[in-house]
Amino acid sequence: MNKYGTEFSKRVSDILSLHTGYTDPIEETKKILYEMLEPTPDRGDMLYRYEHCIRTAENARRIAIAEGLPVEQLVMAGLLHDIGYKESESKGGFRVHQFVSADIASAYLDNINYDIDYREEIVTAIARHNLTDELPDDMTVFQMTVRDSDDIDRFDIIRTSMVLGDCVYEKTNCEIIEACNEAIKKAEWLKSLKRGTKTAREMFDRVCEKRIGLLKEILDQANKNLTSIK
Repeated sequence: MNKYGTEFSKRVSDILSLHTGYTDPIEETKKILYEMLEPTPDRGDMLYRYEHCIRTAENARRIAIAEGLPVEQLVMAGLLHDIGYKESESKGGFRVHQFVSADIASAYLDNINYDIDYREEIVTAIARHNLTDELPDDMTVFQMTVRDSDDIDRFDIIRTSMVLGDCVYEKTNCEIIEACNEAIKKAEWLKSLKRGTKTAREMFDRVCEKRIGLLKEILDQANKNLTSIK
């Protein structure tokens, strides 16, 4: 049994067996990430998940460079943070995906004999990347950076457009107002959370404020529509 209790399926074990070394660790990690998520024509969500991991890794790279943190290791953690997303579907879904991802990442990093000094830190960061306000006392800046990089992407304009759509699609003005107020409340709560670095704080606040601004525009329009109807 692995550290976080994941029992690997044959598919996962077979994929892991194909990765026992690397020339370029980042390119090798992109390959296994794609293989593990296995996007297909009828599962475009897994392609979205792959691209989300690429963007999270890029956010981690930007933060690492600005803050003097280990760049390659944070990029690796960003790429691997959702590697178990597909495998977790049969094990509890979203609520356990971080632990499944951590166990798969641990086995992969062992297989390729990646940086022994950072191996455990990467795995722990992945296991903790879904934490919000209740952070362990021993959570490091490295670990928080992986979580922050994920949050930044979850508030980019692509995900924001999804939220806006959910708030307005086939809804009455009253329903739109309620949905927008709830989305604004959630965004403001996430904005209040502790961040690992000044750079992460600035990056997250920027995308979060954009989302809140767009939601307020919709809210204003819905309120005007409601007033005109009355």
